[in-house]
Amino acid sequence: MPERRFLLWLLTGIFTFQACTFGVGLFYCSKANGLEGCPEIGKRYEATFAVMIATTLALITGTNSRE
Repeated sequence: MPERRFLLWLLTGIFTFQACTFGVGLFYCSKANGLEGCPEIGKRYEATFAVMIATTLALITGTNSRE
């Protein structure tokens, strides 16, 4: 499998994993008094998502510069 394709699949996996994780987090927060029970979930989701995406995109752009 070409490296670029692998990295794009990895990026897709990150989006999927993050959506599932956020969904589970929202489910448990809704059972624990809504967003008042988990006030930091949005900030944590955003920070984790940004780091994963930035890392993968850096790898993709690094791959393009070597071609």
